[in-house]
Amino acid sequence: MEFVSIGYLCFLAATVICFRISPLHWRVPLLLVSSYAFYFTWNVRMTAALLLVTIVCYFTALQLEAVRGRKTASTLTFLVVSALIAFLAFFKVRPLLCKSCNPLIPLGVSYYTFRLISYLVDVYWGKQRAVREFIPFATYVAFFPQLIAGPIQRESSFLPQLENNGNAKAKILEGSLRMAIGFAKKCIVADNLGLFVGWAYGHLHSGSSLPGLVALYLYPLQLYADFSGLVDIAIGSGQLFGIAAPENFDAPFSAKNITEFWRRWHMTLTSWLRDYVFMPVRMLTRDWGEWGLCLSLSINMLLIALWHGLTLGFVVYGIFHSVFLIVEVLTATRRKKFYSANPASEKTANILGPLYVYHVVAIGSVFFRAPSLGIVTQVFSGLASRFRHVGADLSALVAPPNHHAWIAFPAYILITVVDRYRRRYGFQLPALTPRYLRWSIYGSVTAVWILIGLVLLGSEKGSDPFVYALF
Repeated sequence: MEFVSIGYLCFLAATVICFRISPLHWRVPLLLVSSYAFYFTWNVRMTAALLLVTIVCYFTALQLEAVRGRKTASTLTFLVVSALIAFLAFFKVRPLLCKSCNPLIPLGVSYYTFRLISYLVDVYWGKQRAVREFIPFATYVAFFPQLIAGPIQRESSFLPQLENNGNAKAKILEGSLRMAIGFAKKCIVADNLGLFVGWAYGHLHSGSSLPGLVALYLYPLQLYADFSGLVDIAIGSGQLFGIAAPENFDAPFSAKNITEFWRRWHMTLTSWLRDYVFMPVRMLTRDWGEWGLCLSLSINMLLIALWHGLTLGFVVYGIFHSVFLIVEVLTATRRKKFYSANPASEKTANILGPLYVYHVVAIGSVFFRAPSLGIVTQVFSGLASRFRHVGADLSALVAPPNHHAWIAFPAYILITVVDRYRRRYGFQLPALTPRYLRWSIYGSVTAVWILIGLVLLGSEKGSDPFVYALF
């Protein structure tokens, strides 16, 4: 079932109610059964595969702890982690080898595979002990709100929350509002911007620059609203069960350079790759000086790109961002000295930085969105077409079904303001909030969710699939 569907809302509501009325010692098994039921609705065979890899990794971790310090531990870690990588790579490569196969990889494979790899490596490194109880461990791997597209939460932050779940009630309001933000980002912003972007890619031969400009400038906003909306729903759903998850976004378009952008975008993936790819490679190449640093950055960025898909477009996307990251790292010392001597220049750079970042991200996103390099060429060559036929193009752009899509722009601004407030202050009510105000807020939130449910029930088309659910 899709996140943005009446089916998911009913499933979530039923699970939360059962969770609340259950004794504490029943709650974790209930979450496990619910998670597997959720995954079962997507793919029966992959549900069995999920259970199998969970069992293998559970017993592998116990064995690793028993033989820690021996050569057997490194061999076992290498074999099982390699098998997990091969398991994931199979689904990534299969569409290239078999043209008749479904090009979409099974739901959540990337995310739970990364969780299992980090868990096994941490046990091997001695950073944490192997989990003794199978049910909590299996719940960590399969927790359904995070199964579609993360965030990639570490075992060390997830399992303690299962053990101390008696105060989960305090997260109900925060989780409900977080989910509402996610629904708004997806349904009001991302889907409507998607209408404009879809029109742009369908009219690249119009002889005007307008389609190219729309494709270039609006897709990053669509992608951000779509992905961050998905994560908001996932995190909010988890909060209903008292599970707090790591943030995946931190106002990425406010970054002043590309290095900072990648610290703010898909943060759980970038931090995972930093810990388990970049730092190990950097340690191996530490004697190579700047060349080793450049190689480590390039490998890390290429893996981020190839994680999205094994296509030439994603390779170029990874190389493109690698170049900017390398230039920024190699010039960091010089820029710091220059700004120290010229404070006014630093202020100017801080103001113009987000503009620079957005343009770099927008150019790179063309390689991300376009189905082939030929389409990429059409987007960029179309920018030089001037504004011939611009009147006709504008009329076509705002014609049905796009005539209402303009609502995405004010909605994006409003949601950005609300999201910034959430990051700074949170949504928890102060303890001394008057009862009348508290119940007014509860009533308002309930009304919002009734409205969302009615909209989903009355929608003929439904919501577009989440972009990152495809990876």
